[in-house]
Amino acid sequence: MIRSLRGWASLWILAAMGAGVVAAWLWLSSTQAWRSHLDNAAQTGRDLAGTVLLGAPLSGETRLVALGRSAPTAPPPGATEAGLPSSARITSLAFRQPGPDGAGQGGGVRLQVQVVSASLQYPVADLGAEAGAYGGMAALSRKLGQLCSDPVVFLRADNGPWWRVESPLWSCAAQPRDWRIGALALAGVALMALLSHAADTAGGFRDFARGLAARRRPGQTADLALTGPEELRATITAVNGYLADERARLARRAMVLSGVSHDLGTPATRLRLRAALIEDTELRARFEDDLDRMGAMIEEVLTFTRAEIAAEGAREFCLAALTEAVVDDYRDTGRPVGMTLAAPASMDTAQTVFALGRPRRMALPEARRLLFTGRPLALERALSNLIENALKYGRRADITLRAYSERVVLEVQDAGRELDADSLRRLTNPFQRGDNLTDADGTPISGFGMGLSIVATIAAQHGGELEFEQRPQGLCARLILPRG
Repeated sequence: MIRSLRGWASLWILAAMGAGVVAAWLWLSSTQAWRSHLDNAAQTGRDLAGTVLLGAPLSGETRLVALGRSAPTAPPPGATEAGLPSSARITSLAFRQPGPDGAGQGGGVRLQVQVVSASLQYPVADLGAEAGAYGGMAALSRKLGQLCSDPVVFLRADNGPWWRVESPLWSCAAQPRDWRIGALALAGVALMALLSHAADTAGGFRDFARGLAARRRPGQTADLALTGPEELRATITAVNGYLADERARLARRAMVLSGVSHDLGTPATRLRLRAALIEDTELRARFEDDLDRMGAMIEEVLTFTRAEIAAEGAREFCLAALTEAVVDDYRDTGRPVGMTLAAPASMDTAQTVFALGRPRRMALPEARRLLFTGRPLALERALSNLIENALKYGRRADITLRAYSERVVLEVQDAGRELDADSLRRLTNPFQRGDNLTDADGTPISGFGMGLSIVATIAAQHGGELEFEQRPQGLCARLILPRG
């Protein structure tokens, strides 16, 4: 069984070439057969004209049967005995064969023709009377051989006897098989099969790309499914292996940092006990402050690593309730934190026979509007970091939550100092801090430059991003998270 993309490509190239050759052969052979059939019919028409006008012998299977005379406008004798129904259609026409001087053998002779068919009235306006009896009969015979009707043809020269023509060339059975429609169908089926398989193969690569992009969303930790040709399967296997190694590497990093934090705990405790024995109050306070900063720094690094691992499972929750809970915690401690929910989502009602009048706006349920699937603890940490950052450097934090059909936007606006674009871009890098490291009184602001790095990591794990916008009233941090 063919599994590789190269094998399928080779197979379909050969199949397309084979289908093209067969279709071309069917088309050309049918065209040649019909050309030969119509040429024979045209030659038979010329021979009939020569036999009736000049008495030339007939060749092939065509025969003339003498019927007798009748009035010029009367039907040929024996027409009703030819096996045709009384409702048969009669096509009458005449050709004049001029001679060199308008007289003599074949000169100025009028050849009358009547074609009796059970179903067709033959179009003869395009035959051309100027072609003479020979050319006219050739064109008529070609037309009779082209249309399937099993006609009966009667001929006579001037007022001579009528002749009934018996020729197998004009019968439906004598027509060659026309494979041209079959050739087009074969080429179309081969093309559709090729396009279908190509679309299916391209769909495998598209599904792989979508699955890889979906891993940015919460809860997507399973290996990518092995589908498609061998080349795609090898790529998926390599990507799955790389992702597994990356998860293991992050887990080992967290384990090492957790071990370091645990191992530093005992010496830090001893240092605190020894610091308590220092009689100099100012020195003891500085010593304890350094120990606190060291512990906080280790905890920040651990939090950043845990955020990279994304060990928390994803679930559905109300993002508005989570945001309100975090804001209420800050308000309970007297911190200047405000919150604004976007206007309730609404839609226009349509007019129906049961609800006439002007359309009205109907508010949608808020709980349903702000349902979100993600990691609530991680998002709580991200929101807390944004609020802490706004309070440290901007004196206050105003939170605005906006919900759309495809995304949720969480804005944290502060009243801080103006920062340039380069400073804003550096803020999401680990251990990077802005230039405003002191408050309005000149007091140093504590921090390690990990808060926004953690927020950016959590946003990326949810398939979102962290943006900054400098506004007249201060800096706005915008957390954009896709829904679903």
